[in-house]
Amino acid sequence: MRRRSLSSPLRGPTRREILAGAGAGVLALGAMPAAASVPSDPDVVIIGAGAAGLGAARTLMAQGASVAVIEARNRIGGRAYTDHDMFGVPYDTGCHWLHVAQLNPFVDFAKVNGYQVYPAHDDFQLFVDGKTAPWEKDDLLDTYYSMIYAISDAGMDERDVSAGSVVSRRGPWAPLAEAWIGPWVSGKELDEISCADWYNYEDGPDWFCTQGFGALIAHYGAGIPVELETPATTVRWGGSGVEVESPAGTIHAKAVIVTVSTGILAADDIAFEPALPIAKQESFRYISMGTYNNIALYFSEDVFGLGQDAYVHRQIESTQSTGFLSNISGSNLVFGHTGGREGRMLERAGVEAAVDFGLSEVRKFLGSSIDKKFIKGNFTRWGHDPWTRGSVASADPGYTHLRATLREPVAEKVFFAGEACSEMLWGSCAGALESGVLTARDALRAVMR
Repeated sequence: MRRRSLSSPLRGPTRREILAGAGAGVLALGAMPAAASVPSDPDVVIIGAGAAGLGAARTLMAQGASVAVIEARNRIGGRAYTDHDMFGVPYDTGCHWLHVAQLNPFVDFAKVNGYQVYPAHDDFQLFVDGKTAPWEKDDLLDTYYSMIYAISDAGMDERDVSAGSVVSRRGPWAPLAEAWIGPWVSGKELDEISCADWYNYEDGPDWFCTQGFGALIAHYGAGIPVELETPATTVRWGGSGVEVESPAGTIHAKAVIVTVSTGILAADDIAFEPALPIAKQESFRYISMGTYNNIALYFSEDVFGLGQDAYVHRQIESTQSTGFLSNISGSNLVFGHTGGREGRMLERAGVEAAVDFGLSEVRKFLGSSIDKKFIKGNFTRWGHDPWTRGSVASADPGYTHLRATLREPVAEKVFFAGEACSEMLWGSCAGALESGVLTARDALRAVMR
């Protein structure tokens, strides 16, 4: 949902350079395909209509291949969805940050298609004891970057150990720095994050979309034929092609591209017959889903008074607290970040309890007077979502190598794509799109032999 430097405006050092030209070529967006019906006997069937599935479908269709896309939800977009009804303003219930803007094709796609996109702030407001404390920023940044450098050094040395094992958690700012790097970004505590996997992710500036990132993804997929409310239940790949079963019937194809989350795959929500190789099954389990959610709080005005898209943080005692992105695109909507242990706890507690918690956290900044300006709230529970079972996939310590295993096709007819399959842009819509495009090209070569 969000990446490591994206829970706050702080950015760690870039882990690996990418040739910008090559990246742009990989992620280039072609012309919008013409609308068509879902074929009953396609060359390729795609399971899932998130960014990966939509990117795969567009790529295949552009090359003249017939495609059937089936989607369990009643909409496209996967973990990217903009709700317009709950608050009367664009509300991204999932992906909100356009990560790594210099490599993110959705930035240019938005501009070409009339969406307003703009860079996120690179600063934040810090509070201590209910008052702004700009003089404390240096101490916080020193703590933050000491953690960043420790994790990066271990990752550079290919040490597939937990981030928690290499950082110092001493000092008053350690809990906030840890929350920025772990729970509010990867949806996991530092002890659950691999240094090697973390290092592989490419950093870059973040952008926002005024109309909502989910709305932009929906526009991207508008011309693609998708059978909604059609969850895949079984993939049979033992014969000459593949068969994909759903409540709507069986689709016969030459190949299948599976773009659902590792949470769904690890839970065996889709059966594979015959069973997939053991290493592939392990990749589902150990490239595991973290829990990150937004507590959405809608006010009658910009309660923090800092202008649009301001990051607001305070000194905290543990990662079981929250920071805020306030006045989103000037809408008076505020996001509170939750993840890791706290995120899982709030998911169990429910929406009302999470909103109450978020409002209590705002009071720690502004006092109880903000209650009269509060209109209503919501809480996204991606870990309880039956079609994702989590927010973002990252490698457990010791299992970074399984990302490559996750990407590998089986028998040149069962292909896998999604943000979890991206080597350097995992956890992002751009990474999901990249994975879908590259996997579609591999599948096309296989079916056209």
